[in-house]
Amino acid sequence: MNAEFDLCKSFELVLTDLDDRIAPFLKERPTTPEGIREKVMLVGLQVAVKVMIPLYFNSLRSQPAKLYGIFADHVLVPGDSGITFNYDLALDREMKRAGKWSVGNGYGFEIDRVSFEGSPCTLFKLHGSTNWRGEVFQGRLGSGQVNPADLSLGQRPVIDRSEFEYLGYSDASDPQCHNGGVRIESLIMPTANKKFFTETSFGREWEGFWNFLWLQAGEALNSSNEVHLIGYSVPEYDARARNLLAQRIDRSAATRVCCHNATAGVIESLKKLRSSENIDIQPACATTFERWVSCMKPE
Repeated sequence: MNAEFDLCKSFELVLTDLDDRIAPFLKERPTTPEGIREKVMLVGLQVAVKVMIPLYFNSLRSQPAKLYGIFADHVLVPGDSGITFNYDLALDREMKRAGKWSVGNGYGFEIDRVSFEGSPCTLFKLHGSTNWRGEVFQGRLGSGQVNPADLSLGQRPVIDRSEFEYLGYSDASDPQCHNGGVRIESLIMPTANKKFFTETSFGREWEGFWNFLWLQAGEALNSSNEVHLIGYSVPEYDARARNLLAQRIDRSAATRVCCHNATAGVIESLKKLRSSENIDIQPACATTFERWVSCMKPE
């Protein structure tokens, strides 16, 4: 990465440059030794980054998540929905510990036999999660045993038993997880042009899965009378997220923005996105998450 790309750019834009370098090779196979080497190198870099992202976040799991704990204990109430672009499990775990969330359907999709109770709150992870993985052919080796409707990755990502244990479930497992040897990460890479599907030899897979999550997140926004936008700068290249905020927040909802030094800019961006409407968008009670949690916590 150091040799091939301008690392003075943001991480997102460096990965966008990587995507742009790979794109021509996907349209037309290289025929020269130099072209083949470059394609192999670039694709290898892309795969390595996708593997390294969850490894990095998982390496931080031993650290406390005090602010998320306060948020889960004192700010969230049953019926609330969280929408996040973070990959890590710190918030998931604290919501589970506080009794505000259940993995059975708390991510917006059903995991059979994990919990017979509905999740008090929902957590929509619209760019994926480090505990979601694709299991190629559901762990089966014989092609005749595969359900053609499931293609190669099934209808949704699966969750390993060890990930249930980390979230606080002592005896739970995903019935669709078969501990197969070939896994892929199910993260939406943080590039400017995000691809909400996984390209396989069967074509695009999981496109319906991602669309379903985004649809539910939009419905949650539309049914909310308060929306708190925390730490998200609404970058112009994040088209799908900008459209979600522009189209799905109910016009009567009170929208409050907490985004450190970018708070004023985020408010201006949201007003431009919804310029034809008279909407209530104002700064939150604080500009940092720590102070916001403190002022939102009941006395």
